[in-house]
Amino acid sequence: MSENSSIKIARLITLEKKFRMSETETELEFTCVNELRSIIDYNFLFLLTKSNLNKLKVKAISDISVVDRTAPAVTFIETLIKKDLIQSDEISELSLKDLENETDIVLPENFPNEFITVPLTSPTRGNIGYWVMVRSERATNTEQELLLHISETFSHALGSFTSKNSIMSFFQKVFTGWVKWLLITAIAAAMFIPINMSALAPVEVIAKDPSIITSPVNGVIEKVLVNTNDPVSVGDDLVKLDDLNFKNNYEISLQELEVAEAELLRVKQSSFTNPDDKAKLVELSTEVGLKKKEAAYAKEQLNYSVISAETRGVAVVEDSIDWQGRPVRIGEKILTIADPTQVEFLIFLPTKDSLLIQESAEVKVFLDSDPLNSLDAEVIRTSYKPELTPENILAYRIYASIEDVAQNPRIGLRGTAKIYGEKTSLFYYLFRVPINLTRQFVGF
Repeated sequence: MSENSSIKIARLITLEKKFRMSETETELEFTCVNELRSIIDYNFLFLLTKSNLNKLKVKAISDISVVDRTAPAVTFIETLIKKDLIQSDEISELSLKDLENETDIVLPENFPNEFITVPLTSPTRGNIGYWVMVRSERATNTEQELLLHISETFSHALGSFTSKNSIMSFFQKVFTGWVKWLLITAIAAAMFIPINMSALAPVEVIAKDPSIITSPVNGVIEKVLVNTNDPVSVGDDLVKLDDLNFKNNYEISLQELEVAEAELLRVKQSSFTNPDDKAKLVELSTEVGLKKKEAAYAKEQLNYSVISAETRGVAVVEDSIDWQGRPVRIGEKILTIADPTQVEFLIFLPTKDSLLIQESAEVKVFLDSDPLNSLDAEVIRTSYKPELTPENILAYRIYASIEDVAQNPRIGLRGTAKIYGEKTSLFYYLFRVPINLTRQFVGF
């Protein structure tokens, strides 16, 4: 045996020992792409392995510690993978000249001309990847035999790391033969199982038929006298408006009334001797009546400076402090008075689930304060058109009445509602959204 042959055999034994001694898959891959050069000369060596989805990708490159997927060389190799130009069950060779007619392949610059593809085959998993060796010369018969031998050793070592972690290999082992067809039949039959359409949507507990407190006059709020959840009785003061203008208007109207009455009295006394004053009696009497009405209106506005409750319940205020100093107009809502024993649910159903809107539809509500228990409800009315929610989602407002419970939920609680629609097949239930998107894309 010649000295060169002895050295190559020693290097081969050393390389196989390093394969067996590798503690991690990364260490094994790094050793392979770099140490194989001690036996067979090459410029670059690309290691391609299959992912859990059975797709080939570049896993390691000689002389490079981290693979950059945007690098031209990596992009070129992965393009060859997509075109099935390097997949083979045996050692195959490819030249850059063979790719000159491929218009959609960008040939790398200053790249060696020859590509030698070596399949990696595991005894238990079959093909698990490839070596793509880039060099200037084609491989000799001796080199091809060495590559096949080393690839078997490397594939066995690589399979010891990946066989236990591969999802595809697990399914390939379990679901084979009659088990596979039985599973396919069961899934196909399950697609026809009838199931209720349903959708999830945010929900809020609101008062049913609340009493809305609005501003009776134009003015400025001085103070909101109640806070949220404060009990309110009939006649309790709720809101106090700034009454400075109202008081001034009332006092001015009283003074104008006194002036008009004094003038009327003077004209009455002088009308017995002065015919001109007698003709003014009707005019002055009408003016006195007008001033009385203005004084009564000013007094009524002054009385409205304090807004009182006309019903009993609990107050619902957004923020009593923010209302201070805010100008309001006639009819502007300030707060509501709700009966805590009369509540309902407000559901914001997105437009994509609008097919579930049905009268008297069943609803299950899961409040955030008690997520383990559900409340039963029933749809009673819906909005005519969708509106934007505070989260900028176009949704319908659906109102649902709550069924009899031991204790009504507190107004203002939030959660998630599940609305049930008509029955349909499991297939349509699972693929309804893709079907709608396909229909919109295709146009029919």
